[in-house]
Amino acid sequence: MENQIELFCPSCKSVVKADANFCPVCGKQLKDEPIGAPFTKQAIVYFVSFFLPPFGLIYAVKYLKQGDYESRKIGFISIILTAISILAAIWMTLGIVNSITQSFNEINSLGI
Repeated sequence: MENQIELFCPSCKSVVKADANFCPVCGKQLKDEPIGAPFTKQAIVYFVSFFLPPFGLIYAVKYLKQGDYESRKIGFISIILTAISILAAIWMTLGIVNSITQSFNEINSLGI
């Protein structure tokens, strides 16, 4: 059996394992979130902003209202990705409409 270092919870003074994130007795958080969690949230925000553009604005407003620099940066990037996605959709739609219009014009010029 391995020896694990045990510490005491600062809130209830119960014995907790050194690698525990929360106290098993009172539930107090003993460690901060893992570093990877914020990246996952950012990836979701960026994905929604680019592939579901109107919904990206909801995230943008949420993050822009927060006071810290990192949150506002996420909000601005979300707005930029939303705008790029909307502009790309408009550009592709106009290309399709022009292509269809040209096809109809060619058919009409042939007299069919």
